[in-house]
Amino acid sequence: MSIFILEDDLYQAQRMQQMIQDICEKEQIPYNFIETTSRADEIVSKIACCTYTPIYFLDIEIKQEIRKGLEVAREIRTIDSEGIIVFVTTHSELAPISYQYMVSALTFIEKDLPYDMRRKLIKDCLAHYVKTNKGVMDKDYFVIDNSYTTIKVPFDTVEYIMTDEPHRLELVTTNQLIRFYGTLKEIEQMDERLVRCHKSVLINKMHMQQLDSKQQLVQLTSGKQVPVSRRLMKTMKTLLKEG
Repeated sequence: MSIFILEDDLYQAQRMQQMIQDICEKEQIPYNFIETTSRADEIVSKIACCTYTPIYFLDIEIKQEIRKGLEVAREIRTIDSEGIIVFVTTHSELAPISYQYMVSALTFIEKDLPYDMRRKLIKDCLAHYVKTNKGVMDKDYFVIDNSYTTIKVPFDTVEYIMTDEPHRLELVTTNQLIRFYGTLKEIEQMDERLVRCHKSVLINKMHMQQLDSKQQLVQLTSGKQVPVSRRLMKTMKTLLKEG
């Protein structure tokens, strides 16, 4: 889950973020980030880079523009037709006209409600997200999300990752070659199914099929061959035996 909060009141923004973090922790709802900002352009510019379907909590009045949140929602919909939009506002009187903006908002939550009631409504929105996106959240993806790039591919398609140029790597899947910036050391720590078979190669052990000790190569289920260092040959043999 990727979470955006649009709120120009710093105190309320912090309270909202803390509430969402607490709910996610108690309900064991995974999320990769919460972006809290008073700037609509920051949200819009990051939508395309989201790894997961976002949920947006938008105040309607931003910097004394009473309908700013509605306009932001309409801009979001030009980019993201799947994300869940929730308006959190003191302007519930604008709920009827929100239909004119055709943004398919999930609900309106009034800021003036008692804390417990507001928390329950936020929790209900997050539960709705989980129910709607359950299939996506359960799928096993390999995700790289750093300052330079965001990559998301099904883990079972990952064959190996190797160094290309300084600080740049090649991700080889069953049907793609993706280059990105990073280090093997960082990737190695992300998933224990990726194991070092050479100083410049990490291999997805689920794709290992055969080891050629003489040529120092491991053959993958796709027929591709990957180098194995002499030092790691014993480790590769053990992994193959373990299946």
